Formats: sequence, C-alpha cells, structure tokens
Amino acid sequence: MSHANLALALALSTVAFAERANAEGFVGGGSGRFAFLEAPPPAPAPASPAPAREGDEYARKSWEAFPTFGVGAPFCRGDSLGPGRCGDSGAGTVIGGGALYRVSPYVALGADVSFVTFALGAESMPAAYSRASFLGLVIRGYFAERGAVDPYVETGVGRGAAVMGYSDGGTDVRSESSGPSALAGAGIDFWVAPYLKLGPSLSYRWTWLTDVRTCVGTWCETARVADRGAVGSYASLSFAVTLALGHEM
Repeated sequence: MSHANLALALALSTVAFAERANAEGFVGGGSGRFAFLEAPPPAPAPASPAPAREGDEYARKSWEAFPTFGVGAPFCRGDSLGPGRCGDSGAGTVIGGGALYRVSPYVALGADVSFVTFALGAESMPAAYSRASFLGLVIRGYFAERGAVDPYVETGVGRGAAVMGYSDGGTDVRSESSGPSALAGAGIDFWVAPYLKLGPSLSYRWTWLTDVRTCVGTWCETARVADRGAVGSYASLSFAVTLALGHEM
C-alpha cells in the first residue's frame, strides 16, 4: 500500500471513530461517560451561618458602681465589760458601696466605703449606740473573662473608726477610736443583664487601734484600748447590686 493510500485510510478511520463516539454519547449529547462535562457545575453548598453570640456571654465593662446591704458582726479589742462598751454590741446592719475601674477583665481598682450600726443588748439604755466604719482603696481580682458568673477576691487599705455612746442621767458619754485599716473579702456576682449584676460577698475589716478617746459631757480622756475596749474589727455578709458601664472588654 502506498503512503497516500495509508494516510487516506487513517483519516477515514479517525472520522469513523469520532462519529461513533458522538453517537454513543462520549462527546456532546447522549448518556455516555463524558456527557457530564457539558452540564453546568453544581451550585456550592450554602455557607454555615456564623455562630450566634451566646446570651450568657456578658462582656465585662470598664466601670462598675455598686451599693451594698447586709449584716455585720463586731469583734472586740480590750475590756468589753461595762455599759456602752464593746461587749454590749451585737450583729447589726451594714450599708455601703463603691466604685471600680476595671483595667482588664481580671483586675479592677477603686474605692469602698462601709458603715455598720450594731445592735445593743442593754435594754436599760435605749439611747445607746455602737457603730463602725471603713473608707479606703481596694483592688479586686476576677476569675472569669466572660460568662454569666463573675467571682472575685479583693483586698484594700484605708481608715477605720468605731464609736459608742449612751446617755447617763442626762450626761452624754461617747467613746471614739480610729486608725489604719485593712480589708479582705470574696464574692460572686451573677449577670442578669448586659449592664447589671447581683451577688453576695463576705468581707472582714480590721483596724489598728492603740487608744480610745472617751468624753463624759465636756470632759474627755484618752485610754488604752486594752483598758477601755473598742470594736477593732467586723465581718460582714452583704448583697451588692452592681451597675456596669463603659466600653466592653
């Protein structure tokens, strides 16, 4: 066979094969193996929605302000006997409050004030009173960056004072003492709204007392705490209502 005849035979074979493939659906229409190449690509699966922000995530805010209400129990230093002295004091009502700047989700700095009025068991002296107070700076450490629960511990330093008094036959008797004071406490808050949380706290305030000033009418004297006695410290169980303001952390 000549070269021309061979080339013609190959060309005719190629055309015949192409027509057969087209008839069987390998290229173009039909139901062959390669028919899917002409079909449009399938639509991509829809992207999953972004996870919704949890309702109890509660981002921390930069400022917190809170009033507190509770009960306090006194601890006496020195002689606790006698009318109007520390031994007559019992558990009483505590009110206070504070403000904090949260420098991070875990640390806050601020001020705290607390006033407690102790109950007195001396029924023969209805006008007698016993009070203590604390005013100082505090640092608070938190344990959770987010979430509906916000536990913390705190400590602080400031100034504490205690005062007691009664009326003796129309003469006012008053004892006062004050000194540097320290605070230690712990609590847990529960977020009920993005700007509001509620919770209990337990704290102890201790004051360094050296002497007590006692006045009977206009006459006053100073005595050692060991001789006269005074409320040198008190523990309190309080409930705080905290308003959270400022930018989120």
